[in-house]
Amino acid sequence: MMKPEGNANSGPGFRGVQAWPTMFFLRPWANHAAHRDAIIAFLRGLQTRQERPVASGVAEGMKSHRGLHEGSFDLLREPHESLTQLTRFIEQTVAAAASIANGNEVSPDDLIVSIKDSWYHITNEAGFHDAHHHHGCSWCGIYYLEIGESGRLPGGGAPNGGSRFYCPFLTGGQYVDYGNRYLKGSLDMPLENGLLLLFPSYLLHSGLPYRGAQDRIVIAFNSQVHVRAGTAAAARFGGNPV
Repeated sequence: MMKPEGNANSGPGFRGVQAWPTMFFLRPWANHAAHRDAIIAFLRGLQTRQERPVASGVAEGMKSHRGLHEGSFDLLREPHESLTQLTRFIEQTVAAAASIANGNEVSPDDLIVSIKDSWYHITNEAGFHDAHHHHGCSWCGIYYLEIGESGRLPGGGAPNGGSRFYCPFLTGGQYVDYGNRYLKGSLDMPLENGLLLLFPSYLLHSGLPYRGAQDRIVIAFNSQVHVRAGTAAAARFGGNPV
């Protein structure tokens, strides 16, 4: 009988190469407690003045008909001091994330972050936003202003008010067995007051239904990242911002 030559991964030259990784970034805002109440009060004022639950009227068929209030898409342009402080934190974090995602070949200081759209969600009474992805941006984010009772339920199942992301390789109904178990079909990200979550725009994701004694309040945004003109990094890219 022939003797086995060992496991497949022990042979010379056998190696794996990982390609197209999907990165998330999570960062708590140290100044959350100092600005939370002022931001919530401001959002409540906007909510009161809205003529319809979804101010933009965009993709209403993907959003619950009750329990969800969504603001217009220019929230972080509002002249509000606490929102301005949060915007600076977001821009700095996106620049750092883009630098890391690209192997630190460009310093965050040489990147310009442009927030193209920003809005708030206030949900309760099983309010939700069905699976979707975002256009016209590279990095998207969710800032958890007040998670309320969001999180895992004692009986199991989907988290109350969770942010769920879906594997881009499996959304087309790809065959699944142990060989590609590492891909996982979906991922429920951590929920924490004052936490900023960044994710790439191509990821399909959903805001799961939420119920609680407190409203769930988040701020979401879409951003673009370009190399600052006139820098050494811009020269390396031949003036191309991407």
